[in-house]
Amino acid sequence: MNCKKELVARCLKKTTDRIAEIMHAIEQAQEAIENDTKSSAGDKYEISREMVQQDLNRYQTQLSQARKDKTILEQLPLERKEYVGLGTVIFTSAMAYFVAISIGQILLDQKTYMVISPSSPIGKLLMGKSVGGHIYFNGVSQELLAIS
Repeated sequence: MNCKKELVARCLKKTTDRIAEIMHAIEQAQEAIENDTKSSAGDKYEISREMVQQDLNRYQTQLSQARKDKTILEQLPLERKEYVGLGTVIFTSAMAYFVAISIGQILLDQKTYMVISPSSPIGKLLMGKSVGGHIYFNGVSQELLAIS
């Protein structure tokens, strides 16, 4: 359980940092729009403004997803399970996984954990499996050795 709590804490830190970075980028994009005065270039100004607006829209989408990810992490069930589900740590013959949100690798106690979403390709294969089960992913067969 301690491992799960630490994984959640690290995921929350990454997600909180990501939210802060996105909000900073949004502020900069908004400042660029506000400070941009129409020049005699005409079309060049409109293209520049449209590009900044597209960046702003992309940042808003990223911010929305990061906030959803944070909510998922804050509500993760941490109790031990007999099958793979949200909040599960899985040790296979090839890798250690943590089913939460798509973050990628996290190093904890000199062990690499791949933090995955249940809707990711590997997550879909793992969901509902129990110890002794097998999955086949990217040409590699993996046996589920432990679940917590």
